[in-house]
Amino acid sequence: MVWIHGSGDKGYGGSPFFDGQRLVRDNHVVLVTINYRLGLLGSLVSSSLDGEEDNERSGNYHLRDQQEALRWVQRNAAAFGGDPTAVTVFGESAGGAAVLALLASPASKNLFQRAIAESPVIAHPLTRASAEQQTIEKLLPDIGCAHAVDMAACLRAAPVATLLKEPLGFSYVLDDSLLPMDPLVAFMTGAFRQVPVMIGSNAEEGHFHAALFESMRGRRMTEEDYRADIERLAGLPWLHIDVPAALSQYPTAHFPNPAAAESQLVTDVIFACDAELARRAMSKYTIVYGYEFAEPDPVQEEPLPAVTELPNAPYHTSEESYVFNGNQDHAALAGRAANLSALIRGYWTAFARMGDPNGRNKIHWPPYSGDTSIVWALQNRPYGEPDFFARHNCARLQASGLIGWSER
Repeated sequence: MVWIHGSGDKGYGGSPFFDGQRLVRDNHVVLVTINYRLGLLGSLVSSSLDGEEDNERSGNYHLRDQQEALRWVQRNAAAFGGDPTAVTVFGESAGGAAVLALLASPASKNLFQRAIAESPVIAHPLTRASAEQQTIEKLLPDIGCAHAVDMAACLRAAPVATLLKEPLGFSYVLDDSLLPMDPLVAFMTGAFRQVPVMIGSNAEEGHFHAALFESMRGRRMTEEDYRADIERLAGLPWLHIDVPAALSQYPTAHFPNPAAAESQLVTDVIFACDAELARRAMSKYTIVYGYEFAEPDPVQEEPLPAVTELPNAPYHTSEESYVFNGNQDHAALAGRAANLSALIRGYWTAFARMGDPNGRNKIHWPPYSGDTSIVWALQNRPYGEPDFFARHNCARLQASGLIGWSER
């Protein structure tokens, strides 16, 4: 099992939150965690940096790093007691987005046989022209390269800290040999690695983001803050968010407070519905298992700040504690949480072995089908959810153009 970390542009594979000792010891798998270039170190596009060959184009360095790590696994898995013909790639958030990109990349052929995407963002790739324009408009002035005579030299001399903090860092770019189309389009047309896939999200993903913005301000969210947060998210080039449409679909008058409105908007628009569209598309070509992590009072990796009015809930990153069996202090889970961790680790590792999460688990998780659209609610007593699409307002969001694929 090869873990691709998330945490945006601040994560690293060796984080103690991803300590795999319990997953390895209790579930008898070989685990590899990897690092890859972050921020604009992983995604900067500038024609001044392009080489003559297709594989020397700027951009998508993060994706190339991940594929090179998977090639390393192919060469070395057997030496660790692993099977190079039974590799599962799995990741969360930005790592989940990477899993989807790997599925859509022709260069991923034979590098893995199963894929798990936890809370993925579908990072819609930019055209090369659009990506370079982003570099020209948003980066070059910040690093003093706007009028450079030798652009490549100026970019290479830029401070690493500046490149890491720029909000463009998560972007992918369309590339004929590496990422020829938007992952969602690849899934809809069958032009992806048709291996067994598990894909899911958490019931209250957006609690994390709303509380994070409140924590940064040190106070509860106002109506003006809510609009500013959505405008900030819409400014990310790999998200397609129409601010007026989003705010009209999630007016604060329909929620207890602005933070709750923002939480639901982020949950539905950025995570739940795109994951559902991906499931529906891929299930026409390969076996897919869909889930929603829904434990009502989960162990939290990052507790909500005191300033928020939001309740404890299964928000973004919550499931990781159960996949790796560790709380925020990196100790093994206990009691009810330990039971749920054992169940989830059983599902994950059975899927890694056979492409089917059930294995010896007594509670049977049915595969996803577009006819029934049943998503498995992961909690201490799992059950099949038939109403995921409606509960997250996906039909309405699709009709308004807030979810789905659009060229940019």
